[in-house]
Amino acid sequence: MIVHLLRNWRPNRLRPQGFRLAHERPRLIAKQNGICPVPSPPCPKSPLVNDGKVTHIDHVETVNAFLDKVLQGELTFDEAYLQLWDDSNLRAVHHGCNYDRNVGRSRVAAP
Repeated sequence: MIVHLLRNWRPNRLRPQGFRLAHERPRLIAKQNGICPVPSPPCPKSPLVNDGKVTHIDHVETVNAFLDKVLQGELTFDEAYLQLWDDSNLRAVHHGCNYDRNVGRSRVAAP
């Protein structure tokens, strides 16, 4: 339940209601010079493009990490939400790198 709220709680908290993070993708790509920052080998190292199917917006510190901080009393829900969606915690990444990082698998093929 808390994970769902951290992902979706938006009534005028950090970004205006109805604001889509897709509008941030070009700015994040430019800020990163078009380079994917995820160190998951083998990252394709191809330039990031402004296409939501190819380039995802990722959280540097994950939703689950903030959930743990809320449950352990380190942060209030509002503090966790604000930090989760802060620009310093968002980055543009290849969709495969984002998936691999979140699932915890490597794209290196087994022998």
